Amino acid sequence: MLAIEYAASHNWSRLWLESDSSSAVLSFKNQSDIPIRFRNRWHNCMQLGLSIICTHKYREGNCCADALATMGHDLLDTTWFHIMPSSLSVDFTRDRNGLSNYRLP
Repeated sequence: MLAIEYAASHNWSRLWLESDSSSAVLSFKNQSDIPIRFRNRWHNCMQLGLSIICTHKYREGNCCADALATMGHDLLDTTWFHIMPSSLSVDFTRDRNGLSNYRLP
């Protein structure tokens, strides 16, 4: 919802969201899956007039996003990066070049 609100505040009309959460992706098809405490905000996001595509991508397919999510677990407040953190450069390059990433047990 933050990403949708952010896009609307910047007057973006189209948004493509990728998530490794199949539940998040399915919520765009079945809004009754949204927890009741978020439904009003969700409804407001859906009324912002954006064209939104939401697709599933396995965590291994987007190392950069996975690394950002890991970083996010340590943050205490919302943080927007205006430039890519240097710690993501290797993962970003791998993703951009379509290189495989395997998670071994």
